Amino acid sequence: MDFGTESNSIYHRDPGIKDMRNFRLYCILLALLAPSLCLARDVAVITDKANPSTTVSRTDLLKLLRAGTAKWPDGKKVTVYLSNPGSEDGKLLLEKTYKMTPGELKSFAAAQKGNIVILDSDELVVKAVSENPGAIGVVNVYSINSAVKVLRVDGKLPFEQGYLLHAN
Repeated sequence: MDFGTESNSIYHRDPGIKDMRNFRLYCILLALLAPSLCLARDVAVITDKANPSTTVSRTDLLKLLRAGTAKWPDGKKVTVYLSNPGSEDGKLLLEKTYKMTPGELKSFAAAQKGNIVILDSDELVVKAVSENPGAIGVVNVYSINSAVKVLRVDGKLPFEQGYLLHAN
C-alpha cells in the first residue's frame, strides 16, 4: 500500500476536509470585510412627539435646516439641533444638505442666534428635541429613542430606497 501517491491522498479520500478549508477561508474573509459593510448608515430627521408633522419635503427640510423657515404651519418656532458636524454622520449631513465644511456650519449656526444649535452628541440632540416643542434634529438612526419621532423625507424613512440622508 502506497500512502504517498496522489490517488491515495487524504484529499481524494475525504473531500470534506478541502471543503472545510474553503469554509474557514470564507469565514476569515467575511470577518475582515464585515466592518466595511457596517459603515453603510443613515441619519434621521427627528422632531418632538407632539409635532403634528409626519413628513417633510426635501425642499422644506433644506429650508428648515438652513433657518429659512422660522415657524411650523401651527406657529411653533423651529429650532434645529445638530451634533458634531465633523463626525461621519455630520459629514453626511453636510454633504447632502448644507454643502459646507464643518467650520463653515459652525460659523453659520452661530450667526443664526439660537435657531441652529450644535451639541456634543446625538444623545443630547435627542434630549433637546424631545424637550422643545417645534424642534427638529438630525441624528444617527441608532440614537433614536421613544422620546422623539422620525420625520419622513419625501415620504421615505431611513433605510428606504431613495432616502435623502443615506450614506453611499
